[in-house]
Amino acid sequence: MRAFAMVLGMVLVVAACASSPTAEQQAAADYGPPVGQEAAEAAAKEYLGGRLKDPYSAVYQCAPISKGFIQAAPLVGQKMQFGWLLDCTVNSKNSFGAYTGAKPYQFLFRDGRIIHVSGQECLAGGGCYMAPMR
Repeated sequence: MRAFAMVLGMVLVVAACASSPTAEQQAAADYGPPVGQEAAEAAAKEYLGGRLKDPYSAVYQCAPISKGFIQAAPLVGQKMQFGWLLDCTVNSKNSFGAYTGAKPYQFLFRDGRIIHVSGQECLAGGGCYMAPMR
């Protein structure tokens, strides 16, 4: 329990150091060329296709692609990344053949390719957060 409290405290400290860009920074940011909705969704499906147990059963629901950014955590050397953001929820089957429930994913595009992906991770205690995927 003590280790959990320490890890939670460290996560909160790192999260507190991450800041959102100001309106001026967002207006001046270089997002790169726009990405089409169909191309973005196809790239997202290809990315997750190799990571899901049953990619053919996956049901995708994606919001319209828009300008966006990924938060930075300066304490661990990350920088703010701007690009085109695609938010999707994906429901797919697990090893037992049952649907697991829709989980959110975020895909950040730059110059027509995915540069960052985040997916929902849930803790044993029930708290969930968006974590970078590798």
